[in-house]
Parts: sequence; C-alpha cells; structure tokens
Amino acid sequence: VFFELQPPAVTMSEIQWEEAILARSVHLDEVDTDVFCASKDDLWTPPGARGIFGGQTICQTLLAAIKSVEAQYHVHSFHGYFLLAGDSDRNLVFHVFRIRDGKSFATRTVEARQQNRAVFTATIQFHVPEPSFGLELQDPIPVVVPPDNLPSDRDILRAMAEDDRVPPKMRDLFRKRLEQPASAHRRPVPPLASETGREPVERFWMQVTGELSDDPIIHLVALAYMSDMGMLGAAYPPFGGLPRNQPSMMVSLDHSMWFHARDFRADSWLLFEIRCIRAAGARVLSLLKVWTQDGQLVVSCTQEGLSRHKRQLKLVEPKL
Repeated sequence: VFFELQPPAVTMSEIQWEEAILARSVHLDEVDTDVFCASKDDLWTPPGARGIFGGQTICQTLLAAIKSVEAQYHVHSFHGYFLLAGDSDRNLVFHVFRIRDGKSFATRTVEARQQNRAVFTATIQFHVPEPSFGLELQDPIPVVVPPDNLPSDRDILRAMAEDDRVPPKMRDLFRKRLEQPASAHRRPVPPLASETGREPVERFWMQVTGELSDDPIIHLVALAYMSDMGMLGAAYPPFGGLPRNQPSMMVSLDHSMWFHARDFRADSWLLFEIRCIRAAGARVLSLLKVWTQDGQLVVSCTQEGLSRHKRQLKLVEPKL
C-alpha cells in the first residue's frame, strides 16, 4: 500500500516540516491528570480510508504514555488494538492508566476515546536501561540497493495513476494522494537477487521529510507513525500486487512494536522490511523490521489486519 506520512491539509509555505509532523499531527493537549486531547483540526483520514490514519493514533497513544513516566524509563514495547474507526471530525481523547511503576519497569494502558467509546487501546511497557553483559544478537540487515540509487514512491504513484491495468478506483486514489504534500520520502527496494519478486515481502527506504530536533522522543514517535504504512500489502506480491487486487475492505486490527534502540533518526534513511507470515480467513499477519543504514535493528513490529475480497485471487507465476 503506498501510504505516505501526511499532515492535515496545509501548504508547506505556512509551516515547517517538524511542525507539520509533530506539532500538528502528533500534538496532544493535557486537559487533566493523565488525560490528553488531540484536536480534530489535526487529525487526518487518508483518501479512501474509513477513519483516522492508524499510524497517527498509534503515535499519539505512545506519546500520551511517554508523558506519564519519568525520564529514566525508556519505552520497549507497545501492544495495541483498533476497536472502531476514528472520526477525524471529532476530538480524540487519550486516557492513561498507571498500571505499575517499579524499579526497573513501568506499565501504562491507554484508551483513545470518542463519544464515550474506545476506538483504540494499548498497553505500553517501559524499562530502565541496564547492561546485557554480552547477550546481544539481531537479524542482519539485508543487502539491498541503497536509497540514493532508487526512484521515489511518488514517481511510481504517478506511473500507476496512469496505468490502465490498475483499477480505476485505485488510480483515482493514487491521484488524490499525489495532490497532497508528502511528509516522508519513500523509495521501494527491488527484490533481492535470490528472490523472484513474487515472495510475500516488501522493502523500502523511508525517512521523514525535513530535519527533526535532536530529542529522541520525536524520532520514536515519528517512527511509530510510519510503522503503520503498508503493513498488509506484503501479502499481495504472490498475486500480482495490491493495486491489481483491490480489497473491498482493508483495516488494521492490532499493532505491536518492540523498540530496540533510541540512537536513530527518523529524518535519515531507514530500511523497512515487511513480510507476510500468514494470510487466511480474510486476515493478514505481517512482520516489520526497521534498520538504520549502518545495519542497526531499531524496531520490530507485527500487525494483523482484515482484508476482504469479493472475488477469487489467483497466484501469479514467478518470472524465471
């Protein structure tokens, strides 16, 4: 799915990039102890979506939890459920519940509510950093084409918007996305030399447009926003890709993240690898890994989503 990091509809001459991403899309007002509000003026519904962009709700939930803990606690995991479609015409209120504050760990549960109903809920855990005494392993970064040698996703969107093989509804959706200013650069990565291009995996480089401050929380929150971009699309390469197999409904159901590091920048190129590990029963389960250019694994993420179709999908034979 070619989702892009988007602020609400404003011109970039009016505000700076950091303000577009954070002060507007992520800003929370504290209205009471452990109660925060996201203004409806700052909420964004992507073209063709049923409600508020899930990545925005995820990162605002994370930020609300972070605001409730002392600085020595670093977020290490996030487990959330999408319950209802959020309405971008109404304020979104976040209620933080302080489950536990220990010497090493702190736990928070956050509910995002509208009209006295929970639309999203998550449990977030924090850990005071401690040494591992050599117990350190990670999945290595795959060897891929570097970002400077790849076209942008907007170039690809323009081509797909004019491709007669893409369903008209999808072409119209791509044109609407191109009309909006992009707040993140995304460059899709071609398949590895050992792959046919029909494996259920997608890779791309992505970075926030512009320069963020040095506050690590800003970069954690921006990456949480981006973590919900295209998580379900990795199920579709075996069938010829998502644009040619448009679901009648596609929504996120749950979203989990594990934060492995804080010394990264969301405004520098990060490699995203999304792999579908199961698709059945109209549900898709995908695993996301994010590396810095120097190979540090900084975030792992899983998401299950609903993807409904009204016709039978057909596998496409890989090119030999």
